Amino acid sequence: MKSPCEEIFKDLIPTARALLVKDLVERHNLSQVEVANKLGITQPAVSQYLRSLRGTSRTKVLLRMSDFMESLMKFSDDIAAGKVRGIKISEMYCKLCDIYRKRK
Repeated sequence: MKSPCEEIFKDLIPTARALLVKDLVERHNLSQVEVANKLGITQPAVSQYLRSLRGTSRTKVLLRMSDFMESLMKFSDDIAAGKVRGIKISEMYCKLCDIYRKRK
């Protein structure tokens, strides 16, 4: 039996990351390289998220979840300010996952 995290990991995390990348670029005016460095991903991955080539499967669902989006925006603010990095980013994804699971 798969854990709840395994069940939604393939869809939720990439979609959340896409929303996060877009917010960091658009609202915080970070470059693709800065976003990549802060999130620990590659610049080409950031470009694919921005062009909606990755992480689009649950976008409409997540955008309608105000509590999820509020947490994601706070997460984005903390990343942009340099308050969250490394393993703390993984923990923040877990918090987003918890919000999502409680709503489903």
